Amino acid sequence: MPPPRAVLLKTCQIVVRRLFDTENVYVFQNRDRRLIFASPYQRDFTMIGTAVAPFRSDPSAVSMTAEEMAYLCDAANRYFRERIDPSDVIKSFSAVNLASGPPGKRVAREGTAIFDSRRGKAPLLTVFGGDVTTSRLRAERAVSRLSVFYPMSPRWTANAPLPGGDFPPERFEDRVEGLRDRWKFLTPEQAHRLVSAYGTRAGSVLGNADKRADLGPAFGPELTGAEVRYLMSKEWARFAEDILWRRSKLGLTMELADRERLADFMRGLA
Repeated sequence: MPPPRAVLLKTCQIVVRRLFDTENVYVFQNRDRRLIFASPYQRDFTMIGTAVAPFRSDPSAVSMTAEEMAYLCDAANRYFRERIDPSDVIKSFSAVNLASGPPGKRVAREGTAIFDSRRGKAPLLTVFGGDVTTSRLRAERAVSRLSVFYPMSPRWTANAPLPGGDFPPERFEDRVEGLRDRWKFLTPEQAHRLVSAYGTRAGSVLGNADKRADLGPAFGPELTGAEVRYLMSKEWARFAEDILWRRSKLGLTMELADRERLADFMRGLA
């Protein structure tokens, strides 16, 4: 089977201090007719994106250019009173994704799957591209294609909550209040972040603590030794970057000295 035509697409986003007080996500059309969004991000920030362009360099070394950063700042400045420029960017994200189809054509967010099941040969399923938000859909489709060849359970994840997400969204504030009722030393902001991150599993992070000091060393105003231990034992965090950027976005506010203490603390637990 011939390989499909594919193109590399680079996406870029930036994070700045909060530009508006509402919880709305704004989508607006830039001068070049591309859509740009501005979204509340991690309580005190705004994420602006996405700049998308074909990519022809080494995908193992991807970074945002000055032109791409200026492009997103200019797009936001067309619509918001508070102006920003590249010096206001606190964090930038850029990545490259593989999409099928000729350049310039709209690609499916679900990605592309190629299935080959020639007689007498093991079935071959190749999956690439697609947004992270549709990863479950791709996995279910993959299992469905292979289930005729192997004993597998029926697809079931479409309606299954993510770990800790087994409560109705409208009960979120109830979960926050319940957490503060049990662990009274938590501030509203701390309880809100813990429920946002861990849902019904937040209690497993806090354990039997009766006061903040029972949670171990503090790394900035949010992160504690108890949460670090939980992330290392239950969510496979190995390095400080895993916790600060991949399991959370606490790296946006944590001071360098606290980051270094966190790294030392995790090395001692490894």
